[in-house]
Amino acid sequence: MSEFRVASRYAKSLIDLAQEKNILEAIFNDIQLFAKTLENSHELLGMLKSPIIHGDKKMAVMKMLFDRSFNPLTTSFLEIIVRKKREQYLGAVASAFIGQYNELNNIIEASIKTAVETDDSIKQQIREALEKETGKRVNLKSSVDAELIGGLIVQVEDKLFDASIAGKLRQAKKELLNTYISK
Repeated sequence: MSEFRVASRYAKSLIDLAQEKNILEAIFNDIQLFAKTLENSHELLGMLKSPIIHGDKKMAVMKMLFDRSFNPLTTSFLEIIVRKKREQYLGAVASAFIGQYNELNNIIEASIKTAVETDDSIKQQIREALEKETGKRVNLKSSVDAELIGGLIVQVEDKLFDASIAGKLRQAKKELLNTYISK
């Protein structure tokens, strides 16, 4: 079975159970923290994917890291996955859970990349414009890339809007080369 299918099924099960117990928000916060921790700790990710380390040791480490801050349902869910020897899928399960939660709550992920750091009021204006355009709530992430020279790049789901100076220069270069080649 593919990683995507395994992750989707586990995520769906956790969402259904959390909704049934009316603790979806708490579980979502736990899963977000878990996903960020995995993203920032290559050691933890490596341990979870290692076939050499026994499941009991993996669960002991995760309990040490998360037991105090996580809802008991989240901890039990992680234990079940480790007991079934599916811990290598935990990162994918967390991503699938967040995606399904966002879909359930009509939230989309968007990102903006600018040449310099932008202030919060501009980010808020962009968020509001995207929310108006899509009719959904927008989780906006921003990053800085000096190679853009100026302007910004906005990505919403699978759409990319390049309004950067570097993008315009690339486009101009491409058009000039096409004009020169066609003559």
